[in-house]
Amino acid sequence: MSQDAPELAFHHHRDRALSPEAFLRFIEQVEKEFEPPLSRQHHLPDYADKLLRLAEVDYVLEDDEVVAAIACYANDREHHQAYATFFGVLPSHRGSGIARPLLSKGIESCRQAGMHHLRARTWHRGKILAFYEDMGFVIDRVETNEWGVESLQLIMALRDLPADATHRDGDGAHREES
Repeated sequence: MSQDAPELAFHHHRDRALSPEAFLRFIEQVEKEFEPPLSRQHHLPDYADKLLRLAEVDYVLEDDEVVAAIACYANDREHHQAYATFFGVLPSHRGSGIARPLLSKGIESCRQAGMHHLRARTWHRGKILAFYEDMGFVIDRVETNEWGVESLQLIMALRDLPADATHRDGDGAHREES
């Protein structure tokens, strides 16, 4: 980013419609950084459409182009658990300081949707894991996914709950007692 770059604008897709084409262009620019690449996991046009229909999507624009986005499913009304299914920043914007406020916006979107926990997953133990931990996530469990890739399942409490309000079930997931 140059010194002359315009101010970055943070948005929520329900407040300012994000075109499926613009979101898809962004996903295509970062998808190979996922393990495995998103195009091996999803048909990208359908994935972009699904996220915009079903997830809470917060994103950053620069010159009307998406440069960072987070998508969280925040619709588990039974367990009040949200899942950050997508989080990406264009390589040209990494280190610019937008990841932290963008993740904070995603967290707030999940809180506003009534969620008590936010889950995420990463395949890296380096800087990104330290970033998630700085933001309040903890490692819940380690799994090997269907592609043979070790993934770290992370969780963050979004609300202060009484100590006896949650317990772990057999798969290590936090569940809220009714």
